[in-house]
Amino acid sequence: MGDLNLESKITVRNIILSLLGFIALWAVVTDAWGYSTYLFSSDNGVYYYGYISRLVWVLPAVLLIVIKDDYLTLPKKELLSRPQFNRQFVSILEIFLLYSLLSMLITHKGFWINRDVPFLLTVIKYFIIGCVEETVFRGWGYNALTKVLPNRKSVLISTLMFVLLHWPAYFIKLFRFGSFDYVGFLMQSFSALLLGILTCLLMKKSRTLWNPILAHFAYDLSFVMLIGAN
Repeated sequence: MGDLNLESKITVRNIILSLLGFIALWAVVTDAWGYSTYLFSSDNGVYYYGYISRLVWVLPAVLLIVIKDDYLTLPKKELLSRPQFNRQFVSILEIFLLYSLLSMLITHKGFWINRDVPFLLTVIKYFIIGCVEETVFRGWGYNALTKVLPNRKSVLISTLMFVLLHWPAYFIKLFRFGSFDYVGFLMQSFSALLLGILTCLLMKKSRTLWNPILAHFAYDLSFVMLIGAN
């Protein structure tokens, strides 16, 4: 029969289904259900549950990257190569910082720092979020899609999936409490759209997952510390 083409080894349909599976899994394990209050008596339980749930959630993506290593645009060795502090990376960090500062000025009418969160636990939380979400949606999803689709379509699909990841928590809270945070929903959707597009660009230019991870971490941390939105 001969060797099959790489494209036949991994399909757009299967990649999309896998990303939808990650979204569905997150809808089950997200702390929007209030798991941390039942599992931890400490006030910091929400952080501990967040660490554990996200590390468990990302495991299937790590396995997919390992198993499908030969059929990805960036194999795992290159994917995990050191970060590249290139012009695109610095420019995107500047965009994220400017966006956070402008949002802070609009929201708080001046300079403001969030002192209501434990700083170290918050840093750990958002570093883990950056690692796991970039592993799923860029390290696996975008990386696999670019093997079988043009770059623009790959960016579009992986970014839309990334936006969808942020929706279940709002509908779960609507189900539990009977109210819907429309402003938070729209802001979160726009932020995820912006972040998804720019982190795909970073990965394409740097050819490492670390640039998207560090940019994602910087964006989330600056947003929560300067604006106060989780």
